[in-house]
Amino acid sequence: MKYRVVVSFICESEETARRIYNAAKALSHFMLTIRRGEPAEERSFIILERCYHDEDPTKPCEVIEQITST
Repeated sequence: MKYRVVVSFICESEETARRIYNAAKALSHFMLTIRRGEPAEERSFIILERCYHDEDPTKPCEVIEQITST
């Protein structure tokens, strides 16, 4: 059995978002990939995005930076 932590922060400033992203990034050595190479493979990831869901019209989030387990 494994454990998963899912967190989503929506922040007012990129500076705050980057601080949270970098704090998570500092823990990236704990990230795992399970069932590697299988159809049910699951990877750990950390994503920093620009979110446009508060705009009218909305548009998709834009990935600024991403870390994925290997």
